[in-house]
Amino acid sequence: MAMQILSANVRIVDKTTGADLFLSPTSPYKLSDLSVTSSVTGSNINLLVDSAQKDKRFVMIIGNQTQTYILKLAALPADTLHMDISVTQGRCYSTQSVSAITLNGKAVCAPCSFSSFVTISK
Repeated sequence: MAMQILSANVRIVDKTTGADLFLSPTSPYKLSDLSVTSSVTGSNINLLVDSAQKDKRFVMIIGNQTQTYILKLAALPADTLHMDISVTQGRCYSTQSVSAITLNGKAVCAPCSFSSFVTISK
């Protein structure tokens, strides 16, 4: 049985140009400028960076239960990302999926797929 990674794929871009603000080599911010906290685990967050992408790099925030994340890039205003996890009980096993993601109280996807992206414009 394959295990699905439950995640929110996040890009933070310039609101005017759409340029990546912290993952590209020429970005004004670095990954170390990003702080993420969770309503469940505090600052103990699993983050992965997809560096294979050249033009649309993103950070994958991995979670296995419903929780709210606060994302803060340097001195820019913080953003609130809420990820709902649903559990479907089968006859012999249960499966989990990301049922909804909201950004600052607005729906991003419901239901969400592995290819769903959350784009934060600053």
